[in-house]
Amino acid sequence: MNHIMRELTERVQDAELVLVGLGEAFQYDWSMLVQDARYQEIEKEIGENEEYIWMIPFLQKLAMRNGRAEKWDTAYAALKSIVGDKNYFVICLCMDDYIYGTGLDEQRIVTPCGGFRKMQCNKNCSHILSEVPQESLDVVEQYYQKKLPLQALKEPVCSVCGEKLRFNQLGVYRYAEEGYLDRWSDYTKWLQGTVHKKLCVLELGVGMEYPSIIRFPFEKIVLYNQKAFLYRVHPSLYQLGEEIADRGLGIKENPVNFLCEF
Repeated sequence: MNHIMRELTERVQDAELVLVGLGEAFQYDWSMLVQDARYQEIEKEIGENEEYIWMIPFLQKLAMRNGRAEKWDTAYAALKSIVGDKNYFVICLCMDDYIYGTGLDEQRIVTPCGGFRKMQCNKNCSHILSEVPQESLDVVEQYYQKKLPLQALKEPVCSVCGEKLRFNQLGVYRYAEEGYLDRWSDYTKWLQGTVHKKLCVLELGVGMEYPSIIRFPFEKIVLYNQKAFLYRVHPSLYQLGEEIADRGLGIKENPVNFLCEF
């Protein structure tokens, strides 16, 4: 593995641009929250009462804010070290928002599946995103700390139509793409500058859940840019098509563990 890491590092250093794709296998391990004793108590208290299901993502956001994981910190630090001061761009499918606050340039990151940074009307009535209500975060945290009863929690609602507020994440009733489109426009413009340039492509943990966002486009980029080289790291879906096999390397490895070894 050491020789692969040396080769990857050298190829990045030699590249004019670096394109990074982080996939589903890079997602934060929520089982650490599920194993929390207080969280297990909350699940039992809520039971099948859908009235309080809304607060689960608030608990996830609080877990990310109050206790980041050393493993992911190490992996992102390694990624930041690898890209260094290169001209890079990162597409991240993870909806945990862990990538923000890692030191990577947020102007060079796009998260098309959304995350925990903004909220939207479940029906996207106004196509406008809103800040996460601090009051809702506070009461959920107080409930978690057993300072408030469950009945004190009230679900936040849209100030325009009164519909339920949801975190701006793929999967809500009407996902508001407005949350990422500006940055996606930056990404497409950046891609135009990679033509005929030495491009190193790092695909980390990208499976087949949303292949049209990273996996297939990355293959196409490498196919048409003869100066591009792709590193595909995945525990099972690491294979490369024969069309780009001579300009790529598939690595059978958990992508987070792979970066931690750096």
